[in-house]
Amino acid sequence: MVAIVLVSHSAKLAEGVAELAQQMVQNNVTIAVAAGIDDPENPLGTDVLKIQAAIESVYTEAGVIVLMDLGSAIPSTEMAVEFLTPEQQQNVKLCEAPLVEGTIAAAVQASIGADIQQVLTEACSALTPKISQLSATSTLTQISENKPLNLETQTVEITVQNDSGLHARPAAQFVSKAAQFTAEITVKNITKNSLEVNAKSINQVMGLAIRQGDKIAIVATGEDAEPALQTLQEFIHKLNQEISAESISIPQKSTPQQISVENFDYFQGVPASPGIAVGKVVHYQITFPEVKNNQTENPEEEWKKLQTSLQTAQQDLQNIQAGSEIFQAHLLFLEDPELIQQTQTLIFEQNSTAAWAWKTTIESIISTYQALEDPYFRARSVDVQDIGMRVLQLLTGSSRVSLNLSEPGILIASDLTPSEVAQFNPNQVLGICTVAGSATAHSALIANLLGIPMIVNLGEKLTKIVSGTEVALNGTTGEIWLEPDEVKRQELQPTVFARLDIPSPILLRANILGVADAKFAIDCGAMGVGLLRTELLYLERSTPPTEEEQVEIYQAIANTLSPHPLTIRTLDIGGDKPVPYLNLEPEANPFLGWRGIRQSLETLDLFKTQLRAILRVSANSNIKLMFPMVASVTEVRAAKRLLSELKTELKTDNIPFDKQLKIGIMIEVPSAVLMADQLAREVDFFSIGTNDLSQYIMAADRTNSQVSHLADAFEPAVLRAIEYTIKQAHCQGISVSICGQFASLPEAAPLLWGLGVDELSVNPKALAAVQTSLSQFSLAQAQEIAITALQLDSAQSVKDAIQR
Repeated sequence: MVAIVLVSHSAKLAEGVAELAQQMVQNNVTIAVAAGIDDPENPLGTDVLKIQAAIESVYTEAGVIVLMDLGSAIPSTEMAVEFLTPEQQQNVKLCEAPLVEGTIAAAVQASIGADIQQVLTEACSALTPKISQLSATSTLTQISENKPLNLETQTVEITVQNDSGLHARPAAQFVSKAAQFTAEITVKNITKNSLEVNAKSINQVMGLAIRQGDKIAIVATGEDAEPALQTLQEFIHKLNQEISAESISIPQKSTPQQISVENFDYFQGVPASPGIAVGKVVHYQITFPEVKNNQTENPEEEWKKLQTSLQTAQQDLQNIQAGSEIFQAHLLFLEDPELIQQTQTLIFEQNSTAAWAWKTTIESIISTYQALEDPYFRARSVDVQDIGMRVLQLLTGSSRVSLNLSEPGILIASDLTPSEVAQFNPNQVLGICTVAGSATAHSALIANLLGIPMIVNLGEKLTKIVSGTEVALNGTTGEIWLEPDEVKRQELQPTVFARLDIPSPILLRANILGVADAKFAIDCGAMGVGLLRTELLYLERSTPPTEEEQVEIYQAIANTLSPHPLTIRTLDIGGDKPVPYLNLEPEANPFLGWRGIRQSLETLDLFKTQLRAILRVSANSNIKLMFPMVASVTEVRAAKRLLSELKTELKTDNIPFDKQLKIGIMIEVPSAVLMADQLAREVDFFSIGTNDLSQYIMAADRTNSQVSHLADAFEPAVLRAIEYTIKQAHCQGISVSICGQFASLPEAAPLLWGLGVDELSVNPKALAAVQTSLSQFSLAQAQEIAITALQLDSAQSVKDAIQR
């Protein structure tokens, strides 16, 4: 029996239609629904993978017909079909019939055993009974009698009078409205004698460079040509009545996308990373990674890889757009039919890899923008570069090339990914300001770890600040001042971070994210690295990093630090971090969920690849290995067994490694504290992660603003856990480091020294302050502080005692 799949933006609509059809045929037909997206706040939309799964769930040799509603439902379904096997594709038919009437007609026909062609024919003629029953005065009857719907071509001409023409925002809206109709729609700039282009392609519409006073022709062919033209004509009329905000703030002859100090001298955004910075504006420049023109023997696999990357990029943009018109336009770039078609042609006709095909197509579109006469539209090439890079990163697993500034400055960008921020050198990037973004995003967290002040969600006017303009920012309050006067400068007084060569009574190491801040850490005086967070290698990609990739990165960091040690923490990732290829299910309590060592022991291929890379680098470098989120002795023993197996493999293959590689664990959960005596017998060192330990001991989610203040490492309960862990470790003769944010606080340094800690691993910018703080105390004084703190009853009382 022929099966039916319903594709709709609305899950409720599709389910209702399916229920109605099933009642008509007494459930004697198979119907699957692929509708809506998994976003409680914005549930309307279509999901390619959900459509594919729906088709596969009901697939039979008799065939499947798919009925769709509007807009992206059609291209999403077409993409989903591409994911099917060639045999399945032959038996899946897309039906242009109206969703409700077509489904009912198809269900009735399928229930009586009709073949797929008969079901299609019946569905496509589903409106006939309605048309015949309605009166002669009905709109539909009049159109069908006087203006035949079948492929009639209609045209309207209209002059665009809006001050800025069809720039990014209205062009995106124009394309979105055109995409709602099945008719083929083209648009032409008559004034410039341009070629007709696809009105559903954001790049082609922008390429017409339609400005104020240009006359355009819109041509539509198809059943809904008339309502399509009416909608687009109404949109242009409405646009003509608007006064462009950009035309007010940007003088006619000024550089597009930039704004003079006279227009704005103060911005207020959302604080994301604390600190003060003063410097000249640098607009973030995108550099594509090198991609070789290798041929593929499996175009279908490359096409599927592209679809997956496009979906991931689309989800990322939906998460960050926060209503920003820039990112709404970027979403349309991802759905641009011409862009997709050009890339698909290169993959299937020239056997190009997805990465090469995508990069080639994007560079071609960028060249088209840059060749335009109008400076505003030339500037739009940056948007294409940005979205092109986003997808290319996913296809290649690469990161954007780190900045190499001629002088330190304040970075301005639309938005930044975690891997981008991780590459910034804090000596060069003094501060970060973004158009969109969130204070709780991973990129903001990383900026905080690097000690770079950051303000997000400042709006699109931010991109108009002229490069080289001096600005001051306060990452704590979210304020920015253009061309600050001397009074404001004195008021802010940005902190200068420098290396201090005074001796430290305990080892001071650094927390880092990658190669860029490894060099910065050494410059700041770090005696090696106590924590390398490796999860950034796994984010923002469509495939996990290979063993060779990891070897290259770890080795580069180790070389930078030599002869000092590099402590590599294995992957600590969970439901709170999006990793498409892991298919992580959203978790209600991700901090209590499938993360750290517990996840690694269940994703052995991923874990083995990382451990092999770490072992290989240990052959000629000072490497220490650390497992995160350990909760039991059993987990440690399982990880050590796996490590032992990999050592045997490497030895058999004559691959060198450090046979005495030191192994440690993170103490982050209460069970690890209580079992510290037994855990200490299994490993060579402990590293206490006070960020997590505080929230677990105090039962306070540090990402929840209502309770985050409770997750304070100064709480006596947390201090007692630290003291107990250190005592048990020292009883077994192993060392203890503190690597959480607590270690970077100068006021906490003497307290931790007094508790008996052997090392502090801190944010590089905090090294000088921590050194200075420690130098002001003797060991006896530090121990007195610790003894006093352990007897107090609150975090505030501990802070007051230290202050005294």
